Amino acid sequence: MPKAEACREISGTFPLEEVRNDLEWLHHAFAPEKRAQSKALSTVHVRSERRGVAIVGIDGSKTFVDFRRFYEAAPMEQVCVVKRGVNARLIDVLATSMQMPKAKLIGTLGLARATIQRKCRQQIALSSDETSRVIGMSKLIGQVQAMVDEAGAVENFDPAAWAAQWLDQTLPALNGHRPRELMDTAEGQAAVSQLLGRLQSGAHT
Repeated sequence: MPKAEACREISGTFPLEEVRNDLEWLHHAFAPEKRAQSKALSTVHVRSERRGVAIVGIDGSKTFVDFRRFYEAAPMEQVCVVKRGVNARLIDVLATSMQMPKAKLIGTLGLARATIQRKCRQQIALSSDETSRVIGMSKLIGQVQAMVDEAGAVENFDPAAWAAQWLDQTLPALNGHRPRELMDTAEGQAAVSQLLGRLQSGAHT
């Protein structure tokens, strides 16, 4: 079943009221058309007043990405986005936001470097599997932002950069391994998210 058709079928079965109005920008945010890009930026900027937003420079312009929006999206909303696929340039945004070399991010997510580089150049949609891994990383950053927001605002805190550093730390809970070693599968990303949640509860990791 084509992705668009699958999305319509899901939308007809479950109430995905925010997909069209809030996450649609994911599929157009980095397209060369100025009109589409302008619409994407304005859509997210509205939400920047109440949620953590990362601002990154892409080709001399600023792109606003609400990583917490990924974390808080309803399950069926996430399913619809994954089935459609996000624009490959989201990987550029992630790498820049996390202050991480793009090649390292691609390797951390277990993606094929040549394929991803080609899709980024062409600004086309990632496959469902690729999208799932990229969304997983975005959700992790959103989780960090949510934790900090709930604990109280921290001046100049950068959730994406913090997440990148934490992923590189060796943790006793992982027998000395680094969380980023688990970020190439959905199951591993779920385990990393649970570990991160334990930080909020004060559990030793």
